[in-house]
Amino acid sequence: MRVVSIVNQKGGCGKTTTAVNLAAVLARSGARVLLVDMDPQSHCAAGLGVPEQTLERTVADAMLLDHAQLPRAADFVWEVSHGLRLLPSSFSLASLETPHGPMASRFDRDRRLARVLAAWRDDFDWCIIDCAPTLGLLTANALRASDLAIIPVETGFFSLKGAERQVDAIQAIVRRFGREIRFHLLPTLYNDARPLSRDVVAALEKRFPEALLALTVREHEELRDAASYGQSVTEFAPDSEAVRDFEQLAAWLCANPPAATALDAIALPVTPLVETLDPRAFLEREMLPEESAHQTPEPQGMQAEGANGLPAPDAAVSRIGRAADLAARLRSLGERTRQSAALGGGYGVRVGRDGFAHFVQPASARALFVMGEFNGWNPVATPLSASSDGLRMEARVRLPAGRHAYRIVTDGLAAADAFNSHRADGPDGLGLSLIEVPAMVAETAAHGEIAR
Repeated sequence: MRVVSIVNQKGGCGKTTTAVNLAAVLARSGARVLLVDMDPQSHCAAGLGVPEQTLERTVADAMLLDHAQLPRAADFVWEVSHGLRLLPSSFSLASLETPHGPMASRFDRDRRLARVLAAWRDDFDWCIIDCAPTLGLLTANALRASDLAIIPVETGFFSLKGAERQVDAIQAIVRRFGREIRFHLLPTLYNDARPLSRDVVAALEKRFPEALLALTVREHEELRDAASYGQSVTEFAPDSEAVRDFEQLAAWLCANPPAATALDAIALPVTPLVETLDPRAFLEREMLPEESAHQTPEPQGMQAEGANGLPAPDAAVSRIGRAADLAARLRSLGERTRQSAALGGGYGVRVGRDGFAHFVQPASARALFVMGEFNGWNPVATPLSASSDGLRMEARVRLPAGRHAYRIVTDGLAAADAFNSHRADGPDGLGLSLIEVPAMVAETAAHGEIAR
């Protein structure tokens, strides 16, 4: 799969029009094409007549998956027409690049889209990305995944200076990747009858002689009308001159294909940055060598273990001092987990010393619930509510000692927690997220309740 980004932070340059119609023309020629909408305004769906209210999953959902189980394209893309699939966007995508957003603390935050596309590289011949109208984390993700960038340049008064700034900004982003990305400028909204259009193209040719494409996308009423009817121009006016312009662009692209190398270095699966509680790993990590070497042997009969390998309840009660010490360390671990991901981190689930499981998801306008064995798998019994600062959605559930399975329900759609890497297969073949409550935590919490 070859990946092409259509990028320009200037509005009104024909960026989405170029992405939608180039993808449609490539698909009409027989190619398998994926159109990725990285613009939170979701104009690709609107321009192709895809009803936004029917979109259950978007590019934001795909990028936030931990990918312990690779995403299937069929679960996320919308079939627009024969050969053309859309990975849609929504306004929630904008939250991904905010300073406190869910990707801010992830070590691979600029490679999340590339990992999704790497999993689908054999499903498509071309991927066209309609970039966000900013040069933030969303555009960095698009460029990181791309083999080629096309910059639409409106042939208007301010276009030349804007094109220079756009090229400089893209090159600054790309330098961080350690590899070159070809870019070309595409004159759009061109009108041969206007001297200004001709002058702008001439100036672009002088300034970017190797990068300027020797073709234009002209002004066409059909392009505006097609978008207003929610159709590509290949459907709205299949024999128009507007289609001819995009056929020339597609022909140039096929005759000068970029090397499909952007996804080669992407390793799968992704390991999430957010830490979740594993009691065995905690004991191995937190018990210092000198502590374990100088432990006083327990009296006979005090070595019983529970089903999860931790001290059984009766042993924990008799050693309440040690249990309290371990509970303090658990609290310390939880605090370090939160501090290590101060920017957008701390999502997933953690267990407090009070025995409550704390489920945390990024702030969302969608209805979020958690369901599991603890509430009879009722999808609406345990809602997640907005935190006081409005940055998270949270729910607290008291759980007994042992392992518990759960899923996060988003607008009625249940799935494994994207921020918890501990998984198991469910009876329906879908993933279950797991959380383990150590016996000593449950016992300490119980004693605290009795004392109160």
